[in-house]
Amino acid sequence: MERVLTDFVKALRNSSIRVSPAETLDATEVLEKIGYDNRELLKNTLSITLSKTPEEKEKFNDCFEDFFREKLSSDDNEIKDSQQVPAEQKINSELAQNLLQDSYADIELSISKAGEEAEIREIKYFTQRAVFSRRILDLMGVANLEEELNLLGQLDKTEMPSDLEQKLRNELTHLRERVSDYVQQQFLLHGDVSGEQLREQVFKSMNMGQIDRSYLHEVHSLVRRMAKKLANMHSRRKKNYRRGKLDIRRTIRDNWVNQGILFNLRWSYKKVDKPKILVICDVSGSVGSYARFMLMFLFSLTEVVSKIRAFVFSSHLGEVTDEFKGGNLESSIETALSKYGGGSTDYSHALSDFVSLCIDEIDKKTTVVILGDARNNFGPEKADLLKSVYERSKQVYWLNPEGKYRWNTGDSVMNTYSAYCTKVFECGTLVQLERVISTLLKTAI
Repeated sequence: MERVLTDFVKALRNSSIRVSPAETLDATEVLEKIGYDNRELLKNTLSITLSKTPEEKEKFNDCFEDFFREKLSSDDNEIKDSQQVPAEQKINSELAQNLLQDSYADIELSISKAGEEAEIREIKYFTQRAVFSRRILDLMGVANLEEELNLLGQLDKTEMPSDLEQKLRNELTHLRERVSDYVQQQFLLHGDVSGEQLREQVFKSMNMGQIDRSYLHEVHSLVRRMAKKLANMHSRRKKNYRRGKLDIRRTIRDNWVNQGILFNLRWSYKKVDKPKILVICDVSGSVGSYARFMLMFLFSLTEVVSKIRAFVFSSHLGEVTDEFKGGNLESSIETALSKYGGGSTDYSHALSDFVSLCIDEIDKKTTVVILGDARNNFGPEKADLLKSVYERSKQVYWLNPEGKYRWNTGDSVMNTYSAYCTKVFECGTLVQLERVISTLLKTAI
């Protein structure tokens, strides 16, 4: 039944109701006591736990009625079926079952409980992060899971589904990342992070989707500094590129009065066309937290790359270029996210809208950047539309905030879209984002 709560939280977030991991854990603990039998009690309890303002409570009521009309019974049966793991697969640990069922609420609760048992509040120094991460993973039963994986590897492949072991290893990788992010969050709360450079190092290495909103202002300042540094580097490179080769004839002629000593060098300047960059950003519920940082970073570069048009979407596409001109960047991003974000992802509609709006503008000077996880809710892909963009443009970059091990799992169609991309990048941290944007600027001219 935990799967039902997890899916319901996703639905709330898609309805623009902000639900934190802590609130999700609170709801899980409450449901352990009241269960799902009393519908009215369930509704009132979850409303108190997961909605805060009168506006959110109204949205909550609508979402609850829509979600639980048929979902509760159908998902319960689905979960019961998923729990029936064949004996020959030898996957018996509670941790393995939770990972296979995508029981995110249970996993987050387990991380939190293991953190308390590991005395995570005692973390003081940056170098202790790996130690506490290992303690938490051990307390969660990762050692037993690794033994089960080793046994799976020894079984005859005819005795089990060929993808079971890989799925578990992928989920284990994801778990390690989540534990690492949890430890970094706790280090920011309890550790000695008074130094500015140290705090920046922590923020840069954290998964952007896991950065607490209380740190947004601090991280935004960091993003601006990173963007300014890249902008300055790009400006110098573009200046050197325009300068071209040394003009020998002009240099000798202009230095004739200096008795042949070449005091003043003359260069043959090249005409450099301003690059055009079109940015398409997924701001649906699943990637909204990433989109905030990505948009800020890209639009912090408008001083150098002036020809930027930006579009955001959950399903249908909306242009937000003008909203970032002359206004406050942070408030503009929030406006864009509130206006277009939080819905169910539909790449087919977004690509259709983009082609209708921009296909005639795209030429061999145009770079197209797509920010998204390529999760299409099992809807139509319409990869032919991306193909038409790819064939007309200079290059197409895809920045995916998920780890590569999660690409092409579930409703992800990353493989389909990547066939029509110049390059695809894993881009879940600020360090990765900085590296990708640097590459983008180098290749845009």
